[in-house]
Amino acid sequence: MGNHKIESVLNSVGRKTEQIIFADGSHLLVLPDSGRVLGLYAPDSGVNFFWTNPALENKRTAASFFKAEGWRNPGGDRTWLAPEAEIFVGDMTNPMDSYQVPKELDPGSWHIESPSPSLRLVNETTIKMIRSKKKVQVKIAKEFRPAPNPLRSLNIKQLQYSGYEQVTTLDLDVVPEASCPIRLGLWNLIQLPKPGRMLIPTYSMTKPIVFFGIVDPDELKITRNMVSWSMNHGNENSKIAIKAEALTGRAGYLYRSPDPHADWNLVVRQFTVNPSGEYVDALWNNPSDNGYAFQACSVNTATASFNELEYHVPAVETSRGRNHYMDRSQAWAFRGKFESIAEASMILLGAKI
Repeated sequence: MGNHKIESVLNSVGRKTEQIIFADGSHLLVLPDSGRVLGLYAPDSGVNFFWTNPALENKRTAASFFKAEGWRNPGGDRTWLAPEAEIFVGDMTNPMDSYQVPKELDPGSWHIESPSPSLRLVNETTIKMIRSKKKVQVKIAKEFRPAPNPLRSLNIKQLQYSGYEQVTTLDLDVVPEASCPIRLGLWNLIQLPKPGRMLIPTYSMTKPIVFFGIVDPDELKITRNMVSWSMNHGNENSKIAIKAEALTGRAGYLYRSPDPHADWNLVVRQFTVNPSGEYVDALWNNPSDNGYAFQACSVNTATASFNELEYHVPAVETSRGRNHYMDRSQAWAFRGKFESIAEASMILLGAKI
């Protein structure tokens, strides 16, 4: 266990990796200098639940990938900051063409503060706020812990499991200014193989808003307690978002291997939702329309195609004297025959698949 192909490739091009193996056999492959979980594996399995960039599949393409200029996306589970328009979008009249990932945030200057088994990664850097023209010193820390199988007492047949808990903290090193308060929130997302189906339980019938791109109405199904998006097609990037008040704090992604006889996979994220909190991510063309706590994104580029399960955390607000926030979430991943995955989906998400 642990000698995964992607790990060998990364090590061969000088990228240090860390492995975390929990008592139940769940194991993570971490890329410390990018601050992300690159792989999540069931016991005795070398099959990753997450999407990773195809460039990492061999030494030649991996070496070129890490030497390339600009932002590089290896895949996996990563942490950014919101609001997106304040940090990533240079020109609001032309958001897509002016979109740029700041190197201070990704890959950042992540380092290991404490080693495995409770690996803690830290990125201390300065973030530039584009609209307010402020520079903010931030400290983002991530720690990974065991997350026992939430279905362990049910003994569902032939259902593999792997999971972890992620504790993410954000600290701002600033003096509050009433005239120009700083509001930043953690933004965690998992990148997953395409095609697949996003399952978002809700407390009431909720129509998601299209953040950008085009979403085929035939692929989006809305019922009283569920938003389901079949993220299968499309030739451009597109994203939907849901505000905090209707969310249950759990979402899942269903997909299967390209082999029609292979197993099904279900990745579930459990996260805290606080409708009283300040969720600062907003529509690019309407910054006052914020409050979005969950997003799903379909990414289609010339070099990569994958889907994202994203959630936001209430913001740190300096005007209220809040310079620290700690978030705790779990990622649960299951693999098995359709009947077993369908049972897990119904129990954890209330979704009949």
